Amino acid sequence: MPSVRSLPIMEDTEASVVEANISPSPVLAAERRADRRYPIQARIEYKLILGRRVVRTGTGRLLNISRGGLLFECAHAIPAENMIELEVDWPARAVKMVLHVAGQTVRSEGVSTAVKILRSSFRVYHQDADQGNRLRTPLSF
Repeated sequence: MPSVRSLPIMEDTEASVVEANISPSPVLAAERRADRRYPIQARIEYKLILGRRVVRTGTGRLLNISRGGLLFECAHAIPAENMIELEVDWPARAVKMVLHVAGQTVRSEGVSTAVKILRSSFRVYHQDADQGNRLRTPLSF
């Protein structure tokens, strides 16, 4: 049975807890990564950036994530050594959360792309009956 980890989310001066089903990947004997990877199935949107221009946009699916990187798949191969921005629809139950990531592609195998995370932050959205989803609190890591 996968463990449930609670992620603390700060909202103004009070804290609330968001739960997501996240379980660590089994550690292999030959594992060389410093950070544990967590298998998370989530929708992503990406922007491939060259210089200061967005050269490609698309959608895909997050396969796993760690503190230092992530792996996702999309319809097209994405070349290594490019800057990329991603928005991950985080699997939170209580509120809508989006993980914003700025990173660099490090390898691509078929339709799977590995990204080194350079910056990341969560955005928490609250549902208003009158206004729909609205941004509440950005959190940076």
